[in-house]
Amino acid sequence: MTNKIKREDLSDKIKIALDKAIKKVIAETKAKNSYMVVADKKGNIKKIPAKDL
Repeated sequence: MTNKIKREDLSDKIKIALDKAIKKVIAETKAKNSYMVVADKKGNIKKIPAKDL
């Protein structure tokens, strides 16, 4: 007996979920009038105020 498990590519679903999570974090940051800390491609850390999001 061979068990065949259907495997699907989840990368598209993961991208959609990640975009949704990022939008939620940005909305919460704006609501609290706080700031977001991000890193650029070179690894430099940047602090972005809510008004600039």
